Amino acid sequence: MLDEQLAIRVTVASAVGLGVAVALSGAFVWLYNRVFARMREVWFKKFLSLLLLPAGCVAGVVGFARLTWGGPGVGEVATWAVAAALGWGVTIRYVQAMRRQSAWQRASRLEPCRHLRIDPINWERLPRPMAWLLRAAMPLNRAGRLRIHHRRVAVPGLSAAFEGYRVVHLTDFHIHHTMRPEWYDAIVDEALRMRPDVLLFGGDFTSRPEHVARIAGVMSRLRAPDGVWFVRGNHDFWKGSQRVTRQARAAGMRLLSNAGVVLRRGGESLTLIGLETPYVRLTAGEREELRRLPHPRLALVHTPDAFGEAAELGCVVALAGHTHGGQVRLPLFGTTLSSSTAGPLYVSGAGWWGGMLTITSHGQGAFLPLRVLCPPEIVVVELTAASIKEPA
Repeated sequence: MLDEQLAIRVTVASAVGLGVAVALSGAFVWLYNRVFARMREVWFKKFLSLLLLPAGCVAGVVGFARLTWGGPGVGEVATWAVAAALGWGVTIRYVQAMRRQSAWQRASRLEPCRHLRIDPINWERLPRPMAWLLRAAMPLNRAGRLRIHHRRVAVPGLSAAFEGYRVVHLTDFHIHHTMRPEWYDAIVDEALRMRPDVLLFGGDFTSRPEHVARIAGVMSRLRAPDGVWFVRGNHDFWKGSQRVTRQARAAGMRLLSNAGVVLRRGGESLTLIGLETPYVRLTAGEREELRRLPHPRLALVHTPDAFGEAAELGCVVALAGHTHGGQVRLPLFGTTLSSSTAGPLYVSGAGWWGGMLTITSHGQGAFLPLRVLCPPEIVVVELTAASIKEPA
């Protein structure tokens, strides 16, 4: 009889304990994306993030042990059961949201660069412990598997002059000595091979101040009929935004800092808006000036944090980077954490912000050459006036 009661208790405790673990992980994800991502003190954010996860695991183990062997009272069982229910609810809701994102992603066409064969990692410049780590992770590391993310986008009011217009989006090069120079040359070659009408760069040129001087050399071959435009990212502001801007302009690139430009073809127009929020605050005067620009409007931003601002300005498409696609993705679950306050739904691929299509690129580089199941990508957007049915 006692053995049977113990077996029942262990079974119930196992189910509830699993729910508790899910609840704790769900709380961790929520706190990270809603609270920590808003903090500007990066060291404090990292410290709390690293502290919370083991603390949650310890609490889960203690709760499981108490349920199994501690003879808990009714109130304690009810408390853990509520935690389990909340945990499963958070998880199911998150999975549903990610399934919607997967449907949007399937509306895109992802292609590997079959002819690109290059190891991007500069092994000679790596500290030995880091080299050991990267070699151990090689089976899952996709840092050198560049892919092309094609997306055909229906734009209301698009004139016939811009039918089939190709926007090529690059972002997050993070020029660094741990990556071979040939890697950046290969990215530029691939971008030009896509035959862009306009070429956009979403910021984060470098990871370290000593590499800012390399920007002009790396970017100088980028060309497109309607120009090469850029916004700056958080790393660019940390490493010296004026130095970064001078280097980019020396390469023939043009800055859009909370400003817009009207691209014209045969008397017809298409507006490109570059937003540097939240790093450069959008003033009331700038907002009013941007609202006077003609439709349709496309937005180039560094981070998904700026999607709301772009939607308020009436943009139909917004292109972002910053998140690196999560950089570490888990099998089946994908990315659970985002470096943006917009949350994990906007960490990668296509989505919607109100009536505006959002596309968040994985980018092409990384301050650490480790991308677990998260390959770098070049985004190619082809504009059309034809109606395209999006997944429900």
